[in-house]
Amino acid sequence: MHPELFTLPVVGINIKTYGFFLTVGFLGAVWLAMRRANRVKVDPDRVLDISFLALIFGVSGARLFFVMHYWKTDFAGAENVFFRIIDIRQGGLEFLGGFLGAAIAIVIYLTITKQSARLYLDVLAPSLAWGLAFGRLGCFFNGCCFGGVCTIEPDHTPRFPWAVEFPYGSPAHARQWEERMVTLPAELIHSSGLHNYPLPAATLNMPIEKRLEPKGAVEDAENALSRARKADAGESRIAELKEVLKRRRAAWKAHERKHGLAALTAAQNFPSRRHPERKTSTSELEALSATATSLPVHPTQLYSSMHALILSGMLSAVFYQRKRHGVVIGLLFVCYPVARILLEMVRTDNPHDAAGLTISQFVSFSMFVGGLAYLFILYKYMPERSPLADAARTREEEPEKGK
Repeated sequence: MHPELFTLPVVGINIKTYGFFLTVGFLGAVWLAMRRANRVKVDPDRVLDISFLALIFGVSGARLFFVMHYWKTDFAGAENVFFRIIDIRQGGLEFLGGFLGAAIAIVIYLTITKQSARLYLDVLAPSLAWGLAFGRLGCFFNGCCFGGVCTIEPDHTPRFPWAVEFPYGSPAHARQWEERMVTLPAELIHSSGLHNYPLPAATLNMPIEKRLEPKGAVEDAENALSRARKADAGESRIAELKEVLKRRRAAWKAHERKHGLAALTAAQNFPSRRHPERKTSTSELEALSATATSLPVHPTQLYSSMHALILSGMLSAVFYQRKRHGVVIGLLFVCYPVARILLEMVRTDNPHDAAGLTISQFVSFSMFVGGLAYLFILYKYMPERSPLADAARTREEEPEKGK
């Protein structure tokens, strides 16, 4: 797990690994789709337009699907619900919602512009699977979409050599602690009302400069106000400095609440295990957290990534051998849901709240049935070549014939 890839120098902006892989996957998918379009004499510029349309509605659909899925647990009680909904910096996108959102938007766009939906969706289908492969790599480094425990009782040795132990504070570790599958040192547990919670990993690993920066700003404002009073500064100047101090104190309190700094302070009040005569240091808390990992779990993110790469290659091969427009996107509708249903059996991050299935299994099953119905209609009632594709090609050739 490595949620932050690197920090840009000078500006200090953290580049998220999840976002990086999404970007790489999208750009690679677009390049492959345009290359595929060129080889079959399809307008690559339109493919580029459709790709960016798919990006906008795909991300929106993926986020909407996630918000609907986890509304009660992750969004309903947020201080700023709107900001929480649009904040995707830590992930929170579901592929099925993105796939459906992008597909609907593309079909509507191609219908309005009188282009062949079958042809262009065939061009895009292998690239969609390609982009998913990179997105799932981002999920792996982000720690989300984790699998179930993969151990042999009673000593919890890994069942398979590729089983993964995620670090303290990861989604897998947090879920296992909630279900009392793992334990934590007392220093890493803090109480809030009637509930106990693990000390936030982000707070524990935050650089001390960032953690104390707002507090330093408060001290600077207090010193400035004290100097002004000693120098008998005017009332307006003192009032101005009081307002600055008030704002900085409010910012400090907000910073404390956001990052759980009160919990860190409480943890530091424990007697040190190394030297009981003093309190526990932050470095000692970090050392304790390094020993608290999740039980080995299935790396379902990597399973999904490998499947997506294989699916992309298979669809690409079918694309160049197909005799019927629309068959490639139909195969994507049929093949992806089968793997997703099976993967959900070893994933434990989604509840079974849809007729005994996870919501992803339910949607996948519906997609599979819809894909089979589409392929039946495609082969039974529709021509091999899309009339819209042939009409567009005829319009392109007509100027040449008139020359």
